[in-house]
Amino acid sequence: MIRTAVATTALILSLSVPVQAQVDDAECRKQGQIATNIMAERKNGSNARRAERRVIRALPADSKNYEVAIPALVEWIYSLPEDQLTAEVSNALYQACLQQ
Repeated sequence: MIRTAVATTALILSLSVPVQAQVDDAECRKQGQIATNIMAERKNGSNARRAERRVIRALPADSKNYEVAIPALVEWIYSLPEDQLTAEVSNALYQACLQQ
């Protein structure tokens, strides 16, 4: 289930990345970091809406193109069971990004 959700989320995120011949490692790391930030918000008790706002506000200028995909990513991460909120989520998203 995580793999299917990751693939779907990676597809959504890829739509917000400028067209390139190949997605580079730095872009995929940004996506993984965004997932990590959302999980941290959830673990710290933020509701989904607050997490979304905080993560968007914290985006560096060179990552603003991900803003449109963050709501879907927040929704997905907040739907995961608590025991699945591990580094594997960020890593799976990173790996799915690299395979695009």
